[in-house]
Amino acid sequence: MRLGIDFGTTRTVVATALAGRYPVAVFEAPGGYRDFVPGVATLNDDLCFGWEAAAELGRGPRAAVRSVKREVSRRAPDDVLSDSGLDMTALDLATRYLSFLRSELIDRANLDVDREEPLEAMIAVPANAGSSQRYLTVEAFRRAGFSVLGLVNEPTAAAVEYAYNNLAGLGRKSPKRYVVVYDLGGGTFDTSAVSLLERRFELIASEGIGRLGGEDFDAAILELALSKAGVRAAALSANQTTHLLEICREAKEGVSSNCRRLLIDLEPALPGVDAVTLEMSEVNRACAPLVEPTLGLLARIVDKVKEYGINPDNPRELGGVYLVGGATAFPLVARTLREHYRRKVLLAPLPHAATAVGLAIAADPEAGIYLREATTRHFGVWRERDAGRAKVFDPIIEKGALPRKDGVVVTRRYRPVHAVGHLRFVECSELGPDGEAHGDLMPWGEVLFPYDPLLSTLDNLGKVAPDARLSNPDQEIVERYNYRSDGTVCVEIQNATRGYTRRYELGHLAERDARAAGAEPP
Repeated sequence: MRLGIDFGTTRTVVATALAGRYPVAVFEAPGGYRDFVPGVATLNDDLCFGWEAAAELGRGPRAAVRSVKREVSRRAPDDVLSDSGLDMTALDLATRYLSFLRSELIDRANLDVDREEPLEAMIAVPANAGSSQRYLTVEAFRRAGFSVLGLVNEPTAAAVEYAYNNLAGLGRKSPKRYVVVYDLGGGTFDTSAVSLLERRFELIASEGIGRLGGEDFDAAILELALSKAGVRAAALSANQTTHLLEICREAKEGVSSNCRRLLIDLEPALPGVDAVTLEMSEVNRACAPLVEPTLGLLARIVDKVKEYGINPDNPRELGGVYLVGGATAFPLVARTLREHYRRKVLLAPLPHAATAVGLAIAADPEAGIYLREATTRHFGVWRERDAGRAKVFDPIIEKGALPRKDGVVVTRRYRPVHAVGHLRFVECSELGPDGEAHGDLMPWGEVLFPYDPLLSTLDNLGKVAPDARLSNPDQEIVERYNYRSDGTVCVEIQNATRGYTRRYELGHLAERDARAAGAEPP
């Protein structure tokens, strides 16, 4: 069975490829059937997920994670979640949640799945996701028992869903050349321009904000509600706050375009505290600053399509500004966008399920589509310079690179000055005018490599002074990088003069300690 799985911040949605149709899976849930699984985790005697965990929020669990995805996306895969009350790594938590999802698909979904049947899944990450998050996502799905067909950026998957729903208007003679996807989910914002030509979905440009989504709207609403109730946020426990945020989310998701007031029932989390009524005008004022930065990135994307010979001012070439992600159902979002883009704004039929449906289409070989993803962040290394001079950033893989089937391969050659290479790897969302790393930075740690042949057998290169010079300066070093689609990078460093080589798999857990020590990976 081929599936499209949108592992989301607030909810996980699954669609399947079924004889040319792509229905969304429905799960048994308390009080009926739902087309998603909540991304909540709680711990009492046992770790539980989904609807059971959501119910536990009101009973004071020992630990609670409102969003498994948001919790793990800001971590390295082997970071221990002790500050969240969980004695496990980020990768362990994601794997446990996705194993639970697999059981739900077999036991409680409207899919005819045999327990022994392999579940093949096309999966997605935010376009702005770093390589660590991409690796963690793929690895967690694999460990949970899924066969991963591919990894797609969420806005690209939504563009596939848009095209599928508009096939009649996107024939060979159609002037529509691209669609701009505005994806505001529970925890992240992405906007991307995706080509529509000949059903070949190529990512043209992408921008994003790693921590902006519906959960931030919930927090703004909760702040208003607590203020009106006279309750200090600092006096609340972590579990009470998590429960209250869920109450605010449910209230927010019930808002329609003609609502004037929003009722927040605080009593389930704060016994004895009355419900409060908020005017929608004040809710919208509190949430408007969250929408504002998305407009700037959307305008940047529209401007970038000029580099591809597309005229953004020609409405015939633009398929639309396509709104997907659960948070776009909040009326303020669509209203604000329509003030800027008018009739170009199109709301997906099922905003929270558009990505999953697009993934299911991409997973179906009979759909006849072609996907080609560009890298969405810069990956590079800070290198040591001569003593007394600042480090310089070398962008190895630049944002927008289009990988071949075997990845993006880059080579560097140079003659070093120091005895040991201190290579400090980092990802960033932008490069400044000086070529330095700017914007959203994600350190990857460092590699220590013995440039000096006399140190080639030394186990602990960290003991060598950073400014130690080569005993023989005539050494040629060759670095070969392979940036893979699963978010990992293989770097092979060779002293070509003396013929010794070390290979590092950046992004894999087993090599983390090895590369920090500069030793050969296991």
